Amino acid sequence: MRKWLSLILSVSLVISSFFTLASVVSAESKFKITEDAAIAARIKAFTDIKALFTANTVLTDVKAFYVDKFQTEVKRIDATIKPEDPKIDDNIVLVLDNAIAGKLNVNQAKQAIDKGLQWYFYLSVRDLINNQVRPALKAGDTATAQTAFYKVVQTYEGVLESTVVKRDTSFNLHMADILKGTIEQLLNDLASGNADDFNVHRQVLDKTLIKTYALGAYTYAKNIPTKPAADQPAAMTEGYFFFMTVYSYLKGGSAVDADYIRNAFASGDASQINTDKIQDAMQRTMIGKVSEYVNQALVKLEAGDLQGARGYAMEGNMFLSAQEVFFGAEKYAAAAAHAQQFSDAVDKSDLASAKMHAFQVLKFLVVKDGVQLKVGDKKYQINGTDSAADVAPYINPQTSRTLVPVRVIAEALQAEVKYDAALKKVIIVKDGKTTELMIGSVQIVQNGEINADVKLDQPVVVKNARSFIPLRAVAELFGKRVFYEKGEIIILR
Repeated sequence: MRKWLSLILSVSLVISSFFTLASVVSAESKFKITEDAAIAARIKAFTDIKALFTANTVLTDVKAFYVDKFQTEVKRIDATIKPEDPKIDDNIVLVLDNAIAGKLNVNQAKQAIDKGLQWYFYLSVRDLINNQVRPALKAGDTATAQTAFYKVVQTYEGVLESTVVKRDTSFNLHMADILKGTIEQLLNDLASGNADDFNVHRQVLDKTLIKTYALGAYTYAKNIPTKPAADQPAAMTEGYFFFMTVYSYLKGGSAVDADYIRNAFASGDASQINTDKIQDAMQRTMIGKVSEYVNQALVKLEAGDLQGARGYAMEGNMFLSAQEVFFGAEKYAAAAAHAQQFSDAVDKSDLASAKMHAFQVLKFLVVKDGVQLKVGDKKYQINGTDSAADVAPYINPQTSRTLVPVRVIAEALQAEVKYDAALKKVIIVKDGKTTELMIGSVQIVQNGEINADVKLDQPVVVKNARSFIPLRAVAELFGKRVFYEKGEIIILR
């Protein structure tokens, strides 16, 4: 397990050592699976519908084929998407109908079919694993679990693998090799009935596919501004559907940033594609996911849930891997080394070591999106830029809580924060909502009403004519996560 993760995280080791891990003998060999007729028919239909796009495409025929061969199944998968999130069928049909009406061009319809159905096939893989493979494996029915996973492998090889290979070529990556070894590992897990390892290894499959489609969208963020005007509409559509494949998952890391990327591609206006801003937004969504899963891994480990911690640790590490292209080789290698040590510590149930190495991983991320500070030091950094307060954070010896000055928390929360000396309260205004914290009280007042569910872990205090706020309680109240290691503090989304 530990060797496997090191191969995934380290690009240099993937090529030199990859094939010592799995039983595969060459990049061309096929997995030993029994193919499913219904999946085979669906993959053939995917090939056939793309073949309808010729020099003389009849778009009404394309739509009729889609409705006949795909729509019912696509809508079934749509039902698994969060109600508030966009649906595959709605998006495909919208583009087809507008192309039929002459409002969009044939190449836009082609990309909606190709990338829209890849969106469907990716979610169908997730659906198979979550709703068929894992329940059967947990129940000890390995035969049913294997049969369902064979459908996953068949779908990957028949549809998704070619997109992985293209992204490998574009960015000099080795995701196809990693996925090949991962699938072999998962097949071994199923054969041995090892549900715990399967749960960890499936994260590699899933998050590497997320990385693939995120990089697909990033490819178009890079090349749309340089494309001829006639080619930009189709490229905008392609980038949009690539991103929508992973939108729901990246949205969990930063909804604002995911919506920014989605809206930029959906605008249909190539001038809205700013490569640097889209890259930054995409990385912030991934930083949010690393922060989330690292935190969950530590919480699970502290509670004694080793298997839960292992799964979350792998998810966090894979969202770190998703940023490989954005880091650059040297920085990524350094971050990946700590990620490996973090995973090792989790496997050993070594909470102290896991916290230490997790913190080192997060230090690579906070320079892009977050706040760094130290107890007893007035200096701090926001997104890697130096700043300073007039007083330093300190630890209250009575409560063991870290207290920070108002200015620091204001910038960490990206909110308006002020101290009303007359009323003896701190007022925080963010996203149109007002939160009030009274000196000497643990109560939280939001929009004029006391929050009956959440209280501070210690009161706001005034020291040397400066107000100090309990960092963790307030940061978490506003959706931030706080990580602490030997006097150093990181605040992330």
